[in-house]
Amino acid sequence: MNTQTQRQGGATLEAGGPGTPAVSLHGITKTFGTNTVVQPLDLSIGENEFFSILGPSGCGKTTLMRMITGFETPTGGVVRLGGQDVTRVPTRNRDLNMLFQSYALFPHLTVFENVAFELRVRKTPKAEAERRATEALELVKLGHLAERKPDMLSGGQRQRVALARAVVSNPKVVLLDEPLGALDQQLRKEMQIELKRMQREVGITFIYVTHDQEEALTMSDRIAVMSEGVVQQIDTPTAIYNQPGTRFVAGFIGSCNLIDVTAPAGAAGDRVSVEVAGVGPVEGVLAADGDRAMPGTLLLRPERLALTRDGSGIPARLETMTFLGEEWHYTLRAGESVWKVSVSSLDAERELAGVAEGAELRLSWRPEDARIVTR
Repeated sequence: MNTQTQRQGGATLEAGGPGTPAVSLHGITKTFGTNTVVQPLDLSIGENEFFSILGPSGCGKTTLMRMITGFETPTGGVVRLGGQDVTRVPTRNRDLNMLFQSYALFPHLTVFENVAFELRVRKTPKAEAERRATEALELVKLGHLAERKPDMLSGGQRQRVALARAVVSNPKVVLLDEPLGALDQQLRKEMQIELKRMQREVGITFIYVTHDQEEALTMSDRIAVMSEGVVQQIDTPTAIYNQPGTRFVAGFIGSCNLIDVTAPAGAAGDRVSVEVAGVGPVEGVLAADGDRAMPGTLLLRPERLALTRDGSGIPARLETMTFLGEEWHYTLRAGESVWKVSVSSLDAERELAGVAEGAELRLSWRPEDARIVTR
């Protein structure tokens, strides 16, 4: 997607691509009594985009989704769908559908009847309703089960039926609130791939609400990471992972070493030296502009660290080592900090064979892989 971004309040905000965004929020906020659960926020979500709202329980992501659907009225700001102000428009009159973890299928109706139900409520001509319901079932690869009842289906199949029902009326937006939460881990992984495929095929904007980092990284075009009512960062999955803008984002998305340092003044992308307690000066790059020194954090992904028996790098003592099949996880003590390192099993066999806990090793990284953010 060709877009332009800007920084505001710690979040990267989308200025929008060509045409009218599917969803746009302007100064949106929500307060319950004296508790502000969603801080003022501007956001645009593009046509046909798979957009995830990611964060821990209580961060405000579900409240944000409910304001888009109309289940909650914003305390301030404007909600637009396709350019139309729907801030005070009832949910039933918004061109969107929702998919929840419970699926909410009618047990007395067949799979086909469940999918076609909304079309019949809307008084869609019978022939068209049957055609669209059939196409929706083929999309989710359940056409052969059209005459079964929901209680005759597996959890994954019921989830597919619910998705077919959500897209059959071709809404502008489908909102999905942790719909894979009831599935086992292997089925969740399979459905992540299927959801992305289906979203691409139907060409509908999906807004996916989840606390699961893997789901968001696997499926999304962009991700908004929330914490305590604030959108910390909005970006692509690769940028969110490789270029986290805050300490929270780095710690919440995957595993990350978070080392306290003083962030010097400078411009974003500058290569600088910072002091690590008990280690000395190390190099990294500034994540954002700063006009003065500030308390900061050195961010380093475990797989970006190199671990060797000797040579260059900072001295570190191996404290624990854990075998996880395709990789080894090591924790080491260097100076006053504990460092996490991930090494592929093949590299560990080549470079670290016979290494035991208590060994003195060397820890190093490329400066461009170490990001320095302010706290």
